[in-house]
Amino acid sequence: MKPAELLEMELHVLPTLIRKHLRRGAMSIAELSDACNSSAGLVRRVVGELQAAHVNIKQRPDKRYHLIVELEPGGRSHTTLKARSDGWQLFGVTSDNHLGNKNERLDVLHKLYDIFEQEGVATVYNAGNMIDGECRFNKNDLRIFGMDSQIDYLGENFPQRKGIATYFITGDDHEGWYAQREAINIGEHMEDRLRRGGRTDLIYLSNVEHDVEFRHGSGFIVCRIMHPGGGSSYAYSYTSQKTVESFQGGEKPHILLNGHFHKHDTCSPRGVVVIQTGCTEDQTTFMRKKRLEAHVGGHLVWVKQSANGALERLRDEWIPFYDRGYYKRSFE
Repeated sequence: MKPAELLEMELHVLPTLIRKHLRRGAMSIAELSDACNSSAGLVRRVVGELQAAHVNIKQRPDKRYHLIVELEPGGRSHTTLKARSDGWQLFGVTSDNHLGNKNERLDVLHKLYDIFEQEGVATVYNAGNMIDGECRFNKNDLRIFGMDSQIDYLGENFPQRKGIATYFITGDDHEGWYAQREAINIGEHMEDRLRRGGRTDLIYLSNVEHDVEFRHGSGFIVCRIMHPGGGSSYAYSYTSQKTVESFQGGEKPHILLNGHFHKHDTCSPRGVVVIQTGCTEDQTTFMRKKRLEAHVGGHLVWVKQSANGALERLRDEWIPFYDRGYYKRSFE
């Protein structure tokens, strides 16, 4: 039996050792035990604790464990949007909030949720980058450092309104940088930590993209929430067009909510209504360097479905905001 002090020290260093060895390749519990100079029982316990903490350690069919840096994308769920007396169904959209960055617009984000509440929105979809994450080129723009610190800041500052639930995906950038460095399922970790802090209204869907079936009558339409990659294009609609062109036949959604680009645009390539979601972050130093504009705002999206669930009508209402200086010049 090891003294309590030695056991405590071992438990403190084992998580780091296990991650280190699994980054080099898949290993069994016995192999990890030898590599870490620790008992198999203790190694098994720590592996289980890491998995419970959303570290992306998976067991292969050969019983070896491996550490997965790249999160599996995609997922599918379903919902029934509450219809008003006139038949219109409504949901809100926000994305690319980048909380923890000095250029965050909490004033915009809270005003959007005030509008959502006034309009009777119960469901808001968020297309990723709720927190800013950390990378070599955003360090000088950060006000909050550290993964859990940024998540706690999100929980304390993201709008919370009675009767409104926000469903979010994660991107493979910004919060995704933590996922890649720590080999952690950042979305699951965010939701778990937020719930422990009392935020049950922020619900994780999946990584990079997620399909939601809007069920109505005898059928449904599909709304895909997506955080793509790459840079902005010379025409706002070009990235939307090329994304939809890449979809194989039979897998196109009816509605696509496209985050990442910090732009507002609505177009309909190949019969898919694509809504670029905008952002709630002012232009950053990185964006200026890349000559990128920030479209600050959010959306109200109204849909009508037929008795067999088909999309009959859609209205996208863009709610625009401007830089802080505009409000100082105009209203102070």
